[in-house]
Amino acid sequence: MINFLLSTAQDPRVAFSIGGLTVQWYGLLIVCGMLLGLLYACWQAKKIGISSEDAVELFLWLIPLAIVFARLLYVIPRADEYFFTEKYHGWDKFVHIIAIWEGGITIIGGLVGGLLGAVFFSLRHKKETNFLNVVDLVVVPVLIGQIVGRWGNFVNQEAFGLPITNKALQFFPFGVYITDPSGVEDAFKSVVNSHIQAGGGGNWFCATFFYEGVWNTIGAIFCVLMWKKDYQKKYPGILMIFYLFWYCIGRFWLEFLRMDAVPVTKTACLIVAILSLVIGVLYILARTSRLAYLDVRKSAQKGINGAILTEYEVKNYKFVGKLFEDVAKDSQKSSDKAKKFFAELLLKIGYVRKSEPDYIPVDFQSADYYHVPKDYKRRFNAMKKHDVYAL
Repeated sequence: MINFLLSTAQDPRVAFSIGGLTVQWYGLLIVCGMLLGLLYACWQAKKIGISSEDAVELFLWLIPLAIVFARLLYVIPRADEYFFTEKYHGWDKFVHIIAIWEGGITIIGGLVGGLLGAVFFSLRHKKETNFLNVVDLVVVPVLIGQIVGRWGNFVNQEAFGLPITNKALQFFPFGVYITDPSGVEDAFKSVVNSHIQAGGGGNWFCATFFYEGVWNTIGAIFCVLMWKKDYQKKYPGILMIFYLFWYCIGRFWLEFLRMDAVPVTKTACLIVAILSLVIGVLYILARTSRLAYLDVRKSAQKGINGAILTEYEVKNYKFVGKLFEDVAKDSQKSSDKAKKFFAELLLKIGYVRKSEPDYIPVDFQSADYYHVPKDYKRRFNAMKKHDVYAL
């Protein structure tokens, strides 16, 4: 039914025309995705200490920079088609390079521009929020924009995958029926056209744009659940780390199915996915350790007797105490100097802040405290109550 509607339209890529202005479905869907993302950001803005008006300002930073970088990182790897082509000259070549309304952007470039915009916004509003809070807020809007925008690829008949030879799988949404190769980049048109001709004027290809939309929808659900449970408060920046891993690992395997796959995209996605996974695990471990240290030190300030502590918190606090001991040692041995160096480094990165009290020694053997099993929900609620989320 959808294919019928597209094939009967005079130009299926055009949504409507006003005078000499032609509005394409691709651009219209991108704008709709941005607006839906903005509505979500305005709705959730108070969670990071900013107003809905601030959220609008944030998007005024994000969107222009994201668009510019998304286009740049699309055309640069395709220099022969955009910079060194003989089809266009002078002003026409410049228009061809910036013609985002014709399609041709990359999410990797959009992320680079968006992160840059988040930096500028965070610097302007550093009293109300910080960079990690800001990037967590925009993760779900970014996914919403991607999910909606992918349907523009369907209308343009682009971003699809390899041909489907199994007739049992030739149906939407598993596959998409392509009759016009004009939406495909020049380097791949001849290959796509040969498959179309082999199918008698049309053929079925993997609907990779739809696969990515489903993948992003699952990722958005995970992010909304984490946001509702306030994981971004306990681990600021964790939603962005999760997004980078989730999107890049999904895009990596989809590149093996894409007809227009660019090798640099596949490599970049794999590298970013691995780095974000490693950084995410290390960050969670370090952040959990810091929160546990802050909780015990808070109890130590009041007197450790009667405190409720887990075995992990006790061991973690002893570990931090050992780091302070290594720093305090005045030894000329090379091994002790190395220990002191790494101890100072760990304390500066994970535990010590200039505005916070010093380490308070605790004799756990003689202290009368409650030793309880580890209960994540109870500890998380307790940490919220004690307000120990400071970075």
